[in-house]
Amino acid sequence: MKILILGASGYAGQAIAQRLEKNHEVYGTYHTQTKKHHNNNKMFQYKLGDMDTLKWILDCVQPQIVISSLTGNFQLQLAAHSQIVDYLSGIRDGKIIYLSTANAFDARKEEPHYELDKPHSQTDYGNFKINCEQMLQDKLRNKCIIIRVPQIWGKDCPRLLKLIEDTKNNTPIVTYPDFYVNYTTNIQIAEWIEYILKEDLRGIFHIGTKDTYNYMQFQIDLSKMLGLNEPVFDKELVPQKCFQAVLPGRKEILESFQMKVMDVLEYLQKVQK
Repeated sequence: MKILILGASGYAGQAIAQRLEKNHEVYGTYHTQTKKHHNNNKMFQYKLGDMDTLKWILDCVQPQIVISSLTGNFQLQLAAHSQIVDYLSGIRDGKIIYLSTANAFDARKEEPHYELDKPHSQTDYGNFKINCEQMLQDKLRNKCIIIRVPQIWGKDCPRLLKLIEDTKNNTPIVTYPDFYVNYTTNIQIAEWIEYILKEDLRGIFHIGTKDTYNYMQFQIDLSKMLGLNEPVFDKELVPQKCFQAVLPGRKEILESFQMKVMDVLEYLQKVQK
């Protein structure tokens, strides 16, 4: 099966590509060229907004599956996904896997959310993701798979490298003492997507831990487990306990694919040694 990953050079995109290329013909796009892209005929340079290049890539690869982890200007992303819809509408077994976000629920923080909950956002980012989700679902229906993820962590991920740097320099870290979230890893996302494709599952999936954890306590515990300096915090208080968590509720996903927050912490301690 031919798969095109838009944003394959990003942190999650790289993990997805590495996982899927074992059993599929995987192509990808990148924005900024590096040495590893030279002479790689399965990676294409693509600048968001360049509709001609995107059409050329789609016509050249002719993928059955498009996985989108694009970032950048919201309107340009919408235009790109509209072009992908036009392409996939003509492919009988074509489908898109769209990576969305926990921010789709950032206006409803009184409790965690599951796949069947209606999203509602108060931020530009969250509203854009909701609009893109709805556009894809309306036009592609069961050809569209929505993946919502919370904070992504993993070996040498940007968040982890920043935590290491900030604790080393005693730089104040903005945190929220009464804020509860859940987490995922780049590897978990890749494993779930591989399974979703293998089992031909459809609809909306929340890929993240089954439980939530205090946002500030996670930073404290992770720093301690990695042997870092104790973080210096710039605390932003919220009036009451609140959540921004997308919990997994799909029964089709095996228990072996599920994680708890402590599993994420222990995984980061193991891979970051």
